[in-house]
Amino acid sequence: METFDRAAIKMEAKQVLARNRSQCIMMTLCVLVVEMVTVAVSAGILTALLNGLLVVTSAGFFVSCWRDTPITVSQAISETFDEGFLRKLGGMLWMDLKVFLWSLLFIIPGIIKSLSYAMTPYLLRDYPNIPAMDASVISERMMRGHRADVFIAQLSFLGWQLLGAMTFGILTVLFVEPYQQISMAGIFEEIKQLALDQGVVSQEELDGGLQRY
Repeated sequence: METFDRAAIKMEAKQVLARNRSQCIMMTLCVLVVEMVTVAVSAGILTALLNGLLVVTSAGFFVSCWRDTPITVSQAISETFDEGFLRKLGGMLWMDLKVFLWSLLFIIPGIIKSLSYAMTPYLLRDYPNIPAMDASVISERMMRGHRADVFIAQLSFLGWQLLGAMTFGILTVLFVEPYQQISMAGIFEEIKQLALDQGVVSQEELDGGLQRY
């Protein structure tokens, strides 16, 4: 099956980051600070709620950078909390619940499902007519034949992540996390286009969600 060119996407991601470095750093810092605060002061349920919304916010921001139509951090946040707020929240919670349930069958099924649902936050952000519970279903179909490639792409950042840890997170904020997030946005765009070209999903389906009978 045809798949994405990881090396080309990562090369382009570096160029995208160079053009949008300050805003990318601000987005990364915002996510990091909110995650640290919620873990420190809130219960697990609130942390799960906020983390899901943070993932959608981050996905929207970095996809806009990849498309060369960058938005500000404040715009990314406001778009998350628009009229589709509850749909996005519900979609992420539904995805997390399914990953958790699969993880109860041992670690490997949970990892496989988390890869299958990797496109969910991007779909929830990009397509307001996809119902909350359908986004992970569409993601799973889009990811068939690509899970191993996405897993390898994620592993390819391991060395950078170790370097980031050695600098006490400074390199992570300034380069590693934005670089990885932009690369994942590029992978989403490539996988989505492949799914459309191969008839795995249709544009009408993305615009209107799954047909229910």
